[in-house]
Amino acid sequence: MNQFSNKGSTIDNCFPEAFESLFGQYSKPLFYYASKFVEEETARDIVQDLFVKLWVDKQITIRKSLNGLLFTMVRNSCLQYLEKQKVRYKYLSTSRLAIQEEELRYYMDEKTSLLEQEMERKLNEALNALPDRCRQVFTMSRFENKKNKEIAEELNISVKAVEKQITHALAILRNELKDYLPLILFMCLN
Repeated sequence: MNQFSNKGSTIDNCFPEAFESLFGQYSKPLFYYASKFVEEETARDIVQDLFVKLWVDKQITIRKSLNGLLFTMVRNSCLQYLEKQKVRYKYLSTSRLAIQEEELRYYMDEKTSLLEQEMERKLNEALNALPDRCRQVFTMSRFENKKNKEIAEELNISVKAVEKQITHALAILRNELKDYLPLILFMCLN
């Protein structure tokens, strides 16, 4: 590649042969330079846009050297691209945070998703299908967080009877909710 120091001269696009020569000589080095800063596809676009700009502008004055002008233009275009990407990334991050915040507010308002509503409805149906004593023991154990001994004392039954009722309730619920178990596991893991 020739180093041009055409200080004070102009690039004139009235001569297509000169422009083609300029493109042939500088497109690859400019591409490799740009690809140090941005992805290859973007580097190609930047170099192509540079030559389009040179073609569209009737005359561009070279202040120091053609090399310096072209490489400076590519560097500036890369910096502008990276700055735009930074703004886009910041916007996307902000948008994502806003969506997450909105979702948290939604759940803080004690609203639940349709899936959770369906699961709750199905669980209530299954609980209501339990025999009265079994449902009472299971509710005290799982929803009121009482220990088996406390339940036994409160209901005047043995701890073994409490354990048997809980085991029976779990078996019925497992059977009633068998189609929903993968979904329940999925919800619990997310």
